[in-house]
Amino acid sequence: MITIRFVSKEDIPHIQSIAHDTWMFTYGEVYSEDFIHNFLSKAYSTENLIRSVEREFQSPKRNFLIAEFNDEVVGYAQTSQVNEEEYELLRIYIRPEYHKLGIGKSFIQEFIQGLKPIKKLFAWVAKENRIGRAFYEKSGFKEVEEMIETIEGQVKTQIKYELEISV
Repeated sequence: MITIRFVSKEDIPHIQSIAHDTWMFTYGEVYSEDFIHNFLSKAYSTENLIRSVEREFQSPKRNFLIAEFNDEVVGYAQTSQVNEEEYELLRIYIRPEYHKLGIGKSFIQEFIQGLKPIKKLFAWVAKENRIGRAFYEKSGFKEVEEMIETIEGQVKTQIKYELEISV
């Protein structure tokens, strides 16, 4: 059974473990292993995640979610509000062995319900991320633009996917 709930500080080790596994699975052929480890050590440091969870507790609209499957933490997703009706999906990661069980779609549905009056949800996805792109396309997101991004010397094309939400 899939359960979607709000994040807590106790989830931080799970988030770090899921980030490592999913990044190696998703980006292992896109970025070097050194780049992935360096990125994860910064973006998913305990200090950064504590700050993110604490901000979440202050927010009137909770936007950092955890997925459990049969009581095991298997994924996480987080949005950021851009304006009154638009949110960016910053991260959505699910352990590879739990893909195609509807967990990603459950996250999207939970955001649509919890972030009302949301009208648009968007995400930037690496062009080489075939798994992520297929997920967004299956979930009804449309490709709307591209940009070139440089992170620590890595130059990659990012594709913006948008989901228009009708009320």
